[in-house]
Amino acid sequence: MDINVLEQIYKKYYKNIYNYIAFRINNHFDAEELANTVFEKAIASWERYNPAKPAEAWLITIAKNTVTDYLRKQSHRNHAPLEEAEQVATRDRQPDQVVLLDEQNRDLMEAVAGLKPKERQVISLRFATDLSYTEIAHAMGITGAHARLIAHRALKKLRKMLEEVWHEEYVC
Repeated sequence: MDINVLEQIYKKYYKNIYNYIAFRINNHFDAEELANTVFEKAIASWERYNPAKPAEAWLITIAKNTVTDYLRKQSHRNHAPLEEAEQVATRDRQPDQVVLLDEQNRDLMEAVAGLKPKERQVISLRFATDLSYTEIAHAMGITGAHARLIAHRALKKLRKMLEEVWHEEYVC
């Protein structure tokens, strides 16, 4: 195991892995911990890494599995940590702005949760890590055109779900 290679991989991909996880779980504090767990798992399984394939695809696979495990464990929890409430309240925002942003964020995360698993995966990779469709396709083992089609359909579903929710909440 070459420490320099691992350090380069960590520096290059940590932000994308963190963003992907944070987008999927909507919890900054746990996302940091899980991102570190991904790299710990990568170190532990380094001998199974195939250098012929992109490191990011390998790390995304580890992150996807780590998030799945986390969500499975968290499914029984119904409360948000106090730290999250502290993070939301800032001096730059008025209380009504904080409430509205929190509600919109909750609506978005609920809408994303309503997508099919493959759609959630593509949307998370596209918007949380800013991967290209070709990179997403490689990470997921599908074609670039298929990744683009999944994203298009998922965004259309999200738009429809959010329009319905926001119309009911803010107009009615």
